Amino acid sequence: MAEAKDINDSLDFLRYFEKYTENPDFGALIQEKISADKKRLELNGCQLKEEDFKALSGFGPINKLEYLNLNQTGLNSEGLKPLCTSSSFENLETLALANNNLDDEAIFFLSKCSSLSHLESLDLSSNELGSLGAKVLSMAEGIGSLKRLNLSYNRLEGLGIKSLVDSSLCRQFIELNLRDTSIGDEGLKFLAQSSPLESLTTLNLSDNGITEVGMETLCHSAVFPNLKTLILNNNHLGDDGVYAMAESPLFENLEKLVMHNNGLTTDSAISLSKSQTINKLQTLDLNNNDLRAEGAKALADSVNMKVLECLDLGENKLNHEGAAALANSLNCCSLKFLRLNNNNISDKGVQALAASTTLSNLETLSIENENWIHAPGAKAISESKNLTSLKRLVLALNAIGDEGALYLANSQNLSGLQFLNVAGNKLTPRGEDALQKSTALTGMKILEIV
Repeated sequence: MAEAKDINDSLDFLRYFEKYTENPDFGALIQEKISADKKRLELNGCQLKEEDFKALSGFGPINKLEYLNLNQTGLNSEGLKPLCTSSSFENLETLALANNNLDDEAIFFLSKCSSLSHLESLDLSSNELGSLGAKVLSMAEGIGSLKRLNLSYNRLEGLGIKSLVDSSLCRQFIELNLRDTSIGDEGLKFLAQSSPLESLTTLNLSDNGITEVGMETLCHSAVFPNLKTLILNNNHLGDDGVYAMAESPLFENLEKLVMHNNGLTTDSAISLSKSQTINKLQTLDLNNNDLRAEGAKALADSVNMKVLECLDLGENKLNHEGAAALANSLNCCSLKFLRLNNNNISDKGVQALAASTTLSNLETLSIENENWIHAPGAKAISESKNLTSLKRLVLALNAIGDEGALYLANSQNLSGLQFLNVAGNKLTPRGEDALQKSTALTGMKILEIV
């Protein structure tokens, strides 16, 4: 009986599209992309026409949908219009519309939609929305259940963020992505002056030209008292911006802080190490700054590191002294993930890491690219009785050679290793074969050697 029902469902799809669309193959596409329970439809990357969206909007068999992905489908305002007037999406909880041609007019249609009352997640990233679109969206009454909004890679500017954060729409948000929306310090000022976003736990402000001026303004507000994740990549915070953060009670509940490429030096590491409020971090990512060995030492000596599980200090000129500081720290005992790529830590730094009793809980160690690790470094890892919890080891773009590969292949301490990347290490077939045919690396699932 189940098989007969499936056949009838398929016929329903095909008959509908033969009748209502100029593209009968679209019916077969929907049948292929929709989940068995008819609750998920993945059309990501499928290039559709306006008549396809119109046909989709009136198709009764999809009225159970809870998840609809229309990313990169060529969707524009004319294609979105029939979708917004359809009653087929009353159960929709997640709607993904990224990488399309949606402009402010499209948001007007979306704001007037009355059938998205159950929508909790909306992705509008990488479209053509401006400040007007943000204002129109802020007045939408039909999406009052929205909890997650992604507006990244749109040009909202300061006025757009002002309209958005002043609206009641934001009050129940738990995630807000404003990456590369040109809000700048002005947008941060408007954000600081808004009513508290008490439900917000995750905020992405990357690539917005934010300086210490905007950050200092924000730090004196109480706009999101329950924020747990803050992402600030590729801004211009500088040490003064981090100092303001470290002194502010606004971030006392932070568990994840990400600040790639912000012109940070040792002083920023010292500020974070001494902070009385940012002391609950589980993830700290300071990749591509200028912390140097002294910055690593400051973090390693801080009790704020005690609950830290993930640490990324890649591209910070740490050298072997910085690696040794982390290895010898009594505060890094909770670390499960450590990334030290491109830091010139050398064999000496790797030997310190391998000898560390503090890092015994590490599951991922990434030390690829310009760390100048040779066979002695690989040997230290292979013989370490302290790194036996490792599941992922990334040694790519070093110089361990066949000798280093043999050490790893014969290791009795890395049996739990599931992923190993040794690409770009000047291996010959001898070293490659040793790793591929290893009887010691019993847990290995993925080996990357090229």
